Amino acid sequence: MKPMLELLLFGLATILRRSSKNPLVQAKLRDRKCAVQVRTRDNSVGRSFVFCGGAVFSQRGVLANPDVSLVWKDAAAATCVLRSSDLDALQKALADEWLSIIGNGEVATWFGDLVRSARNRTPAVTGAKPSVAVIGLGRMGSGIARSLLRAGFPVTVYNRTEEKTRPLVEAGATAAATPAAAARGANFVITSLMGDASVFAVVEGTDGILAGLGRDAVHIGASTISADATRRLVGLHVGHGSEYLAAPVLGRPDAASAGELVGLVCGKQSVFEASRGIIQSYTRQIQYLGEDHAVALAMKLAVNYSAAIVIDLMGQVYAFGEKSGIPLTVLHTMFRMLWAQPVLQGYATRIWRRDFDDLGFDLRGGLKDLTLMVDAAKEMGVRWDFAELVQRKMARGVEMGLGQKDWSSVYEVTRAEAGLGT
Repeated sequence: MKPMLELLLFGLATILRRSSKNPLVQAKLRDRKCAVQVRTRDNSVGRSFVFCGGAVFSQRGVLANPDVSLVWKDAAAATCVLRSSDLDALQKALADEWLSIIGNGEVATWFGDLVRSARNRTPAVTGAKPSVAVIGLGRMGSGIARSLLRAGFPVTVYNRTEEKTRPLVEAGATAAATPAAAARGANFVITSLMGDASVFAVVEGTDGILAGLGRDAVHIGASTISADATRRLVGLHVGHGSEYLAAPVLGRPDAASAGELVGLVCGKQSVFEASRGIIQSYTRQIQYLGEDHAVALAMKLAVNYSAAIVIDLMGQVYAFGEKSGIPLTVLHTMFRMLWAQPVLQGYATRIWRRDFDDLGFDLRGGLKDLTLMVDAAKEMGVRWDFAELVQRKMARGVEMGLGQKDWSSVYEVTRAEAGLGT
């Protein structure tokens, strides 16, 4: 299998170099400077990919210090998955630990999306490009509009406060006086607004989107809104004869301007495929999550919840470090190393499978350490409330007979308290 894997990786390098003139690939290569390594666990097969100045360089062998390494269990596993070009197969390989990501996970995600774009020989949008209206020009909406303009789409913009439209008009967009005027004649309308109320304020009414939207046009909702609001929007579009995609995004405003957001999309698959070229213009990765529109919003909230907890967790640790004398530069380095560790990926897999018999650290030991953590934080006058919460859950887990299971089995307590049963 080794010669076959080497051939596949050489072919991938060729595809990447040849496709670098594709506008979609060019957009992803722009301003990227990084090194990616693909190798087997025993280093018997390896190839490096270096990206700099919009160019792609590649060579056989193992690179000393790549930004990220994609490490396959063996050549047979890598060959099986890479030959399929199937995203589901790749995700299964990660879940089954056939594939590990060591280093910068964001670069790994970017590389995967680059490969998918390069292998898609059909341009995302052919012929005359469809017209797009962007409604809501806050930091995210204006960034999305700029990415669309850079990709060559005719863009009409609307914002409640007119001054926010001026920089985009100067960049080539057309300003509209109302949401209805923006939607009139547009093939796609993207809304990027604060929440439920602001979305319906521009969708309904005599000057709303639906008043101007064509029957076959697509409304792409990039806002983070509630599941109830999402279902109501779907119903409004069904009654109107238009289509709706729930498509909230992950990323910061600078990522929106650079076309580097992550899109979470739900809706009819045929509508998603028709809209893919639009969404690709402002994203580096798209996750299509099925036809139930509310799932996209649930995914967005799940990701944001994780980010919020980690942000506050880091703040709690920094506060503890300040009060106990730990150099904050050391904590900073620890955090940067910690999130790239395969051990965290392993815990994600254990929890997903509910496989807690492969002991790394048992729940009794975890409870002991959590008790020490809570006591140490109290002594420093710092509230480690997550530790207190996990301490309570671990204590209940021991009561449930999980004491000799891996400490990630605390998940069973979360499931029980959520009424999920056994």
